[in-house]
Amino acid sequence: MSSLQNNNITVQVSGLVLTLILAIGLVGIPKALAQPPYNVISDASAEQTDGKMKLTATAEGDIAKKPDDYIDSVPVFGYAWLDGNEAIVAAIHPTFDDSAQNPKSWHTHPVTLDGDNCITKLGTSQGGISIKGDIITLQIATKQAGNINPDTAASFEVHPDDNCEPPEGTDNGLKVTVLSDVSIP
Repeated sequence: MSSLQNNNITVQVSGLVLTLILAIGLVGIPKALAQPPYNVISDASAEQTDGKMKLTATAEGDIAKKPDDYIDSVPVFGYAWLDGNEAIVAAIHPTFDDSAQNPKSWHTHPVTLDGDNCITKLGTSQGGISIKGDIITLQIATKQAGNINPDTAASFEVHPDDNCEPPEGTDNGLKVTVLSDVSIP
């Protein structure tokens, strides 16, 4: 091959590389979705009076009232108030329905976890959820929440997991990933 041909190929390859660099600069390289500040809990409380529970969690940023890009990117997001392996959760998962109460928005579930954070029991419940800025409040009858006395609150995601047995009424094993947790005084 002549020197002129080599130079021509070099110029073509250099031009292609320059075009790719410019395209990436203009369009950008896809990035993983950043974790929103509402994933981190800074404070929580649990009060029980007259057959009712009032549960709160304060996040480090305003909590999304409706699905945003992050919530749309995970199967389930929520907040849990835990007593050992029992919990009441406020969850949001717009891609599937499992509740008559706001199936595409925030709603509640009593859940039971095993030692590997697999959901072994997933119930239905009715509770009132309020989101104001960075605070989520759940008011629920104790008979809906189960016999729990929460000592921890957590933000979490749920993902299908083949190593977990599917809870009754579901097709997939479900594993909880804790994102942030705090003790309830």
